[in-house]
Amino acid sequence: MSGTVGGEIRGSALEEAISSLQSENDGSSWVFEYGDGGLGYTADSVDSAGWSVWRDGHRGGVVHGAVTNLPELGIDSEELFDRLLRAPLQTARQIQGPFLIAAYDGSDRRHVVVTDKLGSRPCYYTETDPVQFASSTDVLLEAIDDPTLNHQGVSDMLLLGHMWGTRTLVEEIRALRPATVMEIVDGECRTERYWQPSYEELPPGERYLDELSDRYRQAVRRARNTMPDGAGIWLSGGLDSRTTAAQLVAGEDDPTDWLTAFTYDANPPTRDNPRIASKIARKLGIEFEEVPLVPDAFGEHFERVIESTDGMVRWNTTLNLSASYNVERPPPVMLEGMQGALLGDHLLRPHLTEFSDPVDCQLASEATTSVETVRSLLTVDVEPLRSLEKEVEDTSETSYRRRILDIHFKNYYNRSALASNQVMRDRVGSRVLQADGDYLDWCARLPTSYRVGTFPFTDSRVPYGTSRAKLGLVRRIDPELAEVTYERTKVKPSWPYPVHVAGFVGNVVGNRLRSKPTYGSGQLADFWIRDERTQIHRYVHDLVEDARSRSLFDGDAVAEVYEDHMDGSNNAGMLSQITTLEHWIQNHLD
Repeated sequence: MSGTVGGEIRGSALEEAISSLQSENDGSSWVFEYGDGGLGYTADSVDSAGWSVWRDGHRGGVVHGAVTNLPELGIDSEELFDRLLRAPLQTARQIQGPFLIAAYDGSDRRHVVVTDKLGSRPCYYTETDPVQFASSTDVLLEAIDDPTLNHQGVSDMLLLGHMWGTRTLVEEIRALRPATVMEIVDGECRTERYWQPSYEELPPGERYLDELSDRYRQAVRRARNTMPDGAGIWLSGGLDSRTTAAQLVAGEDDPTDWLTAFTYDANPPTRDNPRIASKIARKLGIEFEEVPLVPDAFGEHFERVIESTDGMVRWNTTLNLSASYNVERPPPVMLEGMQGALLGDHLLRPHLTEFSDPVDCQLASEATTSVETVRSLLTVDVEPLRSLEKEVEDTSETSYRRRILDIHFKNYYNRSALASNQVMRDRVGSRVLQADGDYLDWCARLPTSYRVGTFPFTDSRVPYGTSRAKLGLVRRIDPELAEVTYERTKVKPSWPYPVHVAGFVGNVVGNRLRSKPTYGSGQLADFWIRDERTQIHRYVHDLVEDARSRSLFDGDAVAEVYEDHMDGSNNAGMLSQITTLEHWIQNHLD
């Protein structure tokens, strides 16, 4: 995949690091060296607008992604790099978009690295001498004499299904947080946060939703101007993707000229998503293609999806986006709709109203299993809650609500919701339209009453189905699409919110009575693992056997998870966490 490498690295080491980032769509590579330091970039050949480089004597720089508001600032990319080197924090606050930027001034041996406000492009750096940074942890392993498995990172994977905080699976490597400037001067590294939302809750009502819509339109317009001729979007029967697609083609005379909708049968696999998505595509006037999402096709890319996320996202999370490999004629850029998590779909109303301990709240909103299960699976001495406790210690916010929101903005999107986008970028370019500070600031002020509630007597675990803000957004962006059935609730988005709550219950109960897949029941990965004819089953079986013999794991506990799954329990999540870890450790640390 395309990506960046830099720090105290040059010559053949820099060339090798760049080559290790390359993907099937490799374009040109770019190298800048001065003194003891260097910068390198490998570009995606299909997305010519998704990167830029700069060289000016002893200074050089690279934008991995796109800065979307340069025209508004009245500057070009050369001026951007110059400003970043002169005033990194002030410049970073002004720019918007999905990017990772690195600049180097060889005259004073100073690197400046900037992540965007949502952390849509990962960056990792070594805590050893020499200091290096890269878009992938795998690249940095060569700079470490004896890399050590991070047991807390292993615990995070088993508890959450992904990382949390700044940890990776390697003790000597850290992840750079969103909205952060890192400066490396003479081998010394320091980081500083340059932006955070206000978190001041706003009152519910039309004014909030109208402004939300205006800021969303602005964010999409900004990003749209950075896209090449040709884009694709993963379209489902949900609200997020239809809202994104509708705003992307707003004002276009002929949307078929550049936007294509792709879909697959999943979430859940009942054929409802492709059916509704095709109807949405017809109303928008864009081309539509269903992409197969079947075990044999996923089996061909099983190892690649683990490698593309550096083993830090369980493979069943990336399963759906692995369909990117099956698109026969991929466009230069692919997108997915994900604003639901920003509009109350993930941090639910009870997380802010029914908890008082930020650690308990994180456990309720993020964990995929119990702390006791994690302890039973590991033989090493590690406290599963430590990562959650550390995030409470690291936030500067003082009230409970602001603490939870701050922890969420610093962790959830970059370490979870957007981490699987690296699978798409292994094939094509991508944009995260929501990586826009003006839009994010308004999302952070979402009225609590607009967050998804949960049904009584379910221990805050069974949500109502959708959020009022998502419904309000799609009604404003495209009223016509608000008349197309919403897959999750089986009613039109234009209908009142209580009808959607009832519709969600009816959808789930009806599917369960008919023994059909539905929310909260078995998903594709569960079925595929149990099918002994599939390559996925063989991968999981073999990796489980390997994990059982590894001293890191309790072999009997691992075997029990597998056997219970084969007997009918839906343990694909935990099995994917165990096997993702086992595969990555085998290939990079053993």
